[in-house]
Amino acid sequence: MTNIIIEELQSENQQLRDLVVSLSARLVGNFVLVPPSLRRSIRNFEAARLLEEAEICFRCASIQSLEKETTEALEATGDELMAKAVAIETQLQREKWKK
Repeated sequence: MTNIIIEELQSENQQLRDLVVSLSARLVGNFVLVPPSLRRSIRNFEAARLLEEAEICFRCASIQSLEKETTEALEATGDELMAKAVAIETQLQREKWKK
């Protein structure tokens, strides 16, 4: 019984590690792909990246084998990332309207 719980926890930990590595690689890769001439629009890019990461968190939270606490943490992280993306988009829209 204990071995099964330990194996489940190790599996969940590995899934989370894989997610962190994937998100880090995506972030670095996407940043490198943005040409210097488009640096001004980096905030648009940042908002899109945050939304994408939020979606990944929500998808991971729907994995059936995760513990409730892990699911709740992923959902909370997704909510925070989404809120940051909305804040960036709101600021960009306000700046656009001022011009």
